[in-house]
Amino acid sequence: MKGLPPLGPEIRTLDAALAHRAAHAPDALAFAAGGERLTYGGLRADAEALASGLASLGVCRGDRVVLLLPAGLDFIRAFFALQRLGAAPCALDPSAARRAALVRPALVLSELQEIPRLSPWEGPGPEEDDVAFLQPTSGTSGEPRAAVILHRNAIASLRVARDWLGLGSEDVFAGWVPPWHDLGLVRFILCPVYLGAPCHLVPPAIRTLPLWLRTASEVHATVLGAPDFAWRLATRLVDPEGLDLSSLRFATNGGEPVRQSTILSFERRFGVPGVIRPGYGLAEATLGVTGLLPGEPLRVDDRGNVSCGRPLQEVEVRLGEAGEILVRGPAVFAGYFDAEEATREILRDGWLHTGDIGRLDDDGHLYVLGRKRALLKRGGAPLAPRELEETAEGVPGVKVVAAVGLPPSADAATEEIVVALEADPAFEPAQLALAVSAAIQEALGFAPDDVLVLAPRAIPRTPNGKIRHAALRDQLSRERRRPRPSSDGDSWR
Repeated sequence: MKGLPPLGPEIRTLDAALAHRAAHAPDALAFAAGGERLTYGGLRADAEALASGLASLGVCRGDRVVLLLPAGLDFIRAFFALQRLGAAPCALDPSAARRAALVRPALVLSELQEIPRLSPWEGPGPEEDDVAFLQPTSGTSGEPRAAVILHRNAIASLRVARDWLGLGSEDVFAGWVPPWHDLGLVRFILCPVYLGAPCHLVPPAIRTLPLWLRTASEVHATVLGAPDFAWRLATRLVDPEGLDLSSLRFATNGGEPVRQSTILSFERRFGVPGVIRPGYGLAEATLGVTGLLPGEPLRVDDRGNVSCGRPLQEVEVRLGEAGEILVRGPAVFAGYFDAEEATREILRDGWLHTGDIGRLDDDGHLYVLGRKRALLKRGGAPLAPRELEETAEGVPGVKVVAAVGLPPSADAATEEIVVALEADPAFEPAQLALAVSAAIQEALGFAPDDVLVLAPRAIPRTPNGKIRHAALRDQLSRERRRPRPSSDGDSWR
């Protein structure tokens, strides 16, 4: 079914959005995954029956329930069953079960079969000021927390996707980002339901990148989204032969610093110029803050930083002390669960203090340098790790790279800039380190203080795949205090 009408202002909760879609378009495709298709009517019926089953297990309105389900249709059924009940799901990577205690859940759900299916739930649904879900933060810059997202926050974010980004029921989504990531949950599960659009889901893993793009080709997807590293890897790993992505019109690139080289390489390889749209957002803003609209040309400053577009509708952005990005708008979260001090620190005078550093140009475009703690310092000026990392990744043999600043050693007066990388084992570590140092010297006019070739998977990442610069900095600081295990260049194997 095409051309479903947009939801009106009377739809104020995620549960009401699904109820409306099921009532007015019960046979329309909602989600497809693993050869199974789920209509809006079918999803609503499953949510009703599972909500009663959850209630029989003692889950009450307002309770928190951790979902340790793999990405797929059962996850979606459980998520919307909790919406129907008025409970608050918190989705976690199934491999991170130890984090479940973070939200003191009434139930930890790892299999849908644990829930009996009973007659449809007859209790009241949630209100707009109730908690819709708890979004775990990535922990890239410190202790992971759970952001409390109210229904009114979620609906505000989805309304902007419709009214400002121009997404609608005639779009076709193809999702790869896991639902325990805010991009995966908000853009590829909640947004399709709000719009009445179909979404085709692919299991999130590096090995499934070819399947993701093949699915997008087969279903004529118009909307994709992923962090920069996924677009970068897809360019390297996926053969464009036989793929037709010409229907694609909006592909989000966000979740980590965006690179011009990634965008241009992907668009050139797959013949889709102008479709990858850089954006900036965070869990605490219920995903989106700024975005580059379809049709707007890519902007890059003289340092190679890519514009993440202008503030979305209903969103205000300004810069605070030292260029910290501050955000205000109806989609900004209610605070962190069980963390009043951290909430007071990040929500001040009505503004969300993101901890990210950026700049605004004269047209209001935002350029994000990175997390405050991850920025490098050279000559007293901030330096984005991306500037070194993007150059290093152009050196043959480099697979993954991260640049960090270490506290000055006894014989140094300033922070030491260190580039750590994981490499193709066919390349000799010491020679590769020299090549990376020379490439950075040529591109930026200075060489890093050290280049380290680490063992595979030695660079710490979040479950979502983003590099944890703070953890790497701590790791390398500890290693510095230990004797080097070998004298084979600046490397560990």
